[in-house]
Amino acid sequence: MLKMLFFLIVLFVPNSVFGQVDSLLFNNLFNHFHENNYNRFGQKLDSVSWSTLYKTKDFNVTISKSPIYFETDQRLIKNPFFTDEFDDYVNYPVSYSTIYDNKLISLFRNGKFVVHDLEGYSRDTKFEDSLNSKKFSYHWVIDGKLYARRKNWIFSRLMVWSKGKWEKADINLPVENRPILFDDEKFIVFNDCFGEWGGTVYFYDRETENTYFTESRCSNSVYIEEGGYTVLAHLGHMIGSSEVKSIEEPNKLTEVKKGETLGYTDEYNGYEKSLDLNGIQLFSTFPFNERQVYLTHLNELSFLSEIQDSVIQIVHPLFDNDLYTHEPITKIYGNYTLINLDHWRTARDREVSVIIIEQNKITKLDWNERHFE
Repeated sequence: MLKMLFFLIVLFVPNSVFGQVDSLLFNNLFNHFHENNYNRFGQKLDSVSWSTLYKTKDFNVTISKSPIYFETDQRLIKNPFFTDEFDDYVNYPVSYSTIYDNKLISLFRNGKFVVHDLEGYSRDTKFEDSLNSKKFSYHWVIDGKLYARRKNWIFSRLMVWSKGKWEKADINLPVENRPILFDDEKFIVFNDCFGEWGGTVYFYDRETENTYFTESRCSNSVYIEEGGYTVLAHLGHMIGSSEVKSIEEPNKLTEVKKGETLGYTDEYNGYEKSLDLNGIQLFSTFPFNERQVYLTHLNELSFLSEIQDSVIQIVHPLFDNDLYTHEPITKIYGNYTLINLDHWRTARDREVSVIIIEQNKITKLDWNERHFE
């Protein structure tokens, strides 16, 4: 509620008092860095200021002179199939939630969907009943269409939702039980993540049905820009790290063959690395009004930032807490950006929360209980 007040103030006050609003917006964040004035090795840092909140030999963290005034909201949503009979992790979605037809689509262990309308986040039980005419084991949205794999050990068939019913799908998928990072008319992009051993990003060529790969730590976001396919990846091992790679021609990477799926065995290295940082984790990136924004984790705090050369500029404090995740992914669905968040201690590799961004509003939905407080 208080952050909403800040946003309303910004709309109606002159530029001369923006600095006062900025102070209110970033006060908790500034105090956190001031009180936790040390690096990952426990060494005391120099004095903290708005222009230098945190500094290493690789980067400097500042509060942006051009903040973004997002409205933020946090809500709790319940799994209606919640059970006390099994380990807690089974009460979370079996596949990462997606957005389809302006609705959040989630799938649970019993093979049934739960649907939340994105206007107010109430359940759409009518649409749920239609989708649940069959049971499924995993689901995706590709090319704007809803796909799901039948929950049947004999006929694990891929289906597509079309004209109000499930039909047999006529596309090939390179994955069975893992999320998709990105898709367009040429490629379907997915990944592996092996923690401290790094990770792999895969490009499935939809025309040839060949798959190509390269090393990419734990990829979390893929988008297209002038240099080709841009991949953001992070790793939480040791002090944490992040990288950004641009891949102009994915089908010139090493082709996947049996026994060759570890990223570092890529023989071609057909990419350009534009960012390589140690001591900081970038969990997500998404565009906002022609600005590239990063969900950033540093010094036991998560916030939104822009990156210019070696300067991390904080544009919004987000929820002023230690939001942490291990294998997140970010996908854009029309006017919505969806960030799926997992947490191993809570639910292993299953989704525990989602962040939904629409225009200037950011909403975090937590499954079953509050996470990352």
